[in-house]
Amino acid sequence: MKRLSDYRYNVYSQFGEDGIIEQIFKIIGTSSKICIEFGAWDGFHLSNTANLWTKGWEAILIEPDDEKYLSLVENVKGYDVRCIKAFISYKGHNTIENILRREGVSDDIDFLSIDIDGDDYYIFESLTELRPKVIACEYNPTIPVHMDLIAEKGNYFGCSALSLVKLAERKKGYRLVAMTDTNCFFVKSSDFSMFESYEVDLKLIAPTIHLTYFITGYGGDFIISNKPTYGATRPSTQKFRRECYC
Repeated sequence: MKRLSDYRYNVYSQFGEDGIIEQIFKIIGTSSKICIEFGAWDGFHLSNTANLWTKGWEAILIEPDDEKYLSLVENVKGYDVRCIKAFISYKGHNTIENILRREGVSDDIDFLSIDIDGDDYYIFESLTELRPKVIACEYNPTIPVHMDLIAEKGNYFGCSALSLVKLAERKKGYRLVAMTDTNCFFVKSSDFSMFESYEVDLKLIAPTIHLTYFITGYGGDFIISNKPTYGATRPSTQKFRRECYC
């Protein structure tokens, strides 16, 4: 069975997201052609939305870093892009919904990209009113697909793909339709039937290239199967919710 990842290509994205996003919207159509991305960096660097707003979409790009934000403002001149300097939080004044409300941004959003290298799960969890047609959310690809693993809030560790899928299905009304090396793609449950001809099962579409195995012999000797994706500098002191074989 074909997968949405078969359509992957990069213009600005890192792991083929541009092509997957294009194919998803060919299937479900668009409503507002408004997209949101944070952190947006300079607008183009490994962006999941630049291939949209350079082709006529409206965008809201959010970046907290001073230097990156200045580059962002400069780079998007001439496009229908609103830049916001803010650090997105999962609660309080700077939730994505509160920021958009203050900025007077419509909640009719076609695409939302969540990529903050850590608390992505909690940002997704914080959504109560905002219901984009499509959500891309970052996960940690070094966590095996069968593990429901979530680092505690304020982390620089991320979460497993399974934890996002459970959150999406059980609490948010979304279903998984595609994955790249670092992003899960979700559509509203009401649109999920449009993907019946595609393979969407998490265990079958999850990339495995970033998994590293610690393998032991009968005497306690060990080998490591792969060079760790993000290195291996020290034992983690991070606390986790749910499963953890640490």
